[in-house]
Amino acid sequence: MLDALSNLIQLSEIKDFKTTINREQVIQSKNIINSKPSSTKALFVILCAMNLINAAIKTKEFRGEIYYGMLKKHVSKLLVYVTDNHNIKFDAQIYIDKVQNCVYIEVYDLQFSFHNITIYDELNCYINSPKNTKTVWKEIQLQKIAGELLTYALSAK
Repeated sequence: MLDALSNLIQLSEIKDFKTTINREQVIQSKNIINSKPSSTKALFVILCAMNLINAAIKTKEFRGEIYYGMLKKHVSKLLVYVTDNHNIKFDAQIYIDKVQNCVYIEVYDLQFSFHNITIYDELNCYINSPKNTKTVWKEIQLQKIAGELLTYALSAK
């Protein structure tokens, strides 16, 4: 699994590489982000779907179908679910920067970041806890490989 992810990361480092995002992936991702993860693998799939939507929003082709408000609300709700869930142990590192209104979520050594998220009251407990360990962005542009990353996440069993 990590070898395939490593190959995808190498794609993101190619200056002229441009991800391929199709309508089916956008529709699939819109459905995926409504789900609640039951495992780290499921969390990874949801994060890849959110990453794809975040990348697709910036394209002319999908601008009318998806929007930031839709995505950011789902990111925040996912954070509430994951940080407040005591029944499921997710193998993920989460840092919420309240000043910047952004989150860094690391799963399988990939760091997803989402900016301008909504800080719900339920997230303040996590933000003020020792679990919210400051981290810095690893500078791997996952939106650049969003289509390939989602395809990988959905096929990795």
